[in-house]
Amino acid sequence: MNISCGNAVSPISYRSRYKIAVRKFFVSSILLACFALAAKATIAADFNSSQSIRLDGMVLYYGIVPAEILRDHPLGHEERTMHADASQDKATHHLVISIFDEKTRKRVTDAVVTASVGELGMSVQNRKLEMMSLGSAVTYGNFFEMPKPGRYEIVVNVRRLSDIKAATVRFEYRNPG
Repeated sequence: MNISCGNAVSPISYRSRYKIAVRKFFVSSILLACFALAAKATIAADFNSSQSIRLDGMVLYYGIVPAEILRDHPLGHEERTMHADASQDKATHHLVISIFDEKTRKRVTDAVVTASVGELGMSVQNRKLEMMSLGSAVTYGNFFEMPKPGRYEIVVNVRRLSDIKAATVRFEYRNPG
């Protein structure tokens, strides 16, 4: 005859508690990492609050995201395979430009877009911004090295297929590090 006083705990419940504790730790670690990346992006947005630019009948919006955010996508995700020559360096950032016609407010999908990025007074990286379709939205983007916190000069050239001359805009981006 077995008589039990109080709660009896079997070895299975210890395993269950361990699994639950591991899951909680894993989920909280992921949430903490997401919070840290979101905080970094918020700081970058504070430094670069004016991100719309009017240029020759177009309105450009830009965004710059650390490439490590894109590397966290699952292996089959479209954004993970963009721009095949992307560096695995943590100093890499992804520049994205969205272009709209100022009169019609429609996205510009017929442009050749190039950009150069460099620290003020230092060497410059020149790249073509590749057309990207994310859902039904067309944007242009590529990866650039921004190894140090500080100010970077970005020059964007946009030539619509219907135009002979390219429109150029120059602006400054502050990398919070």
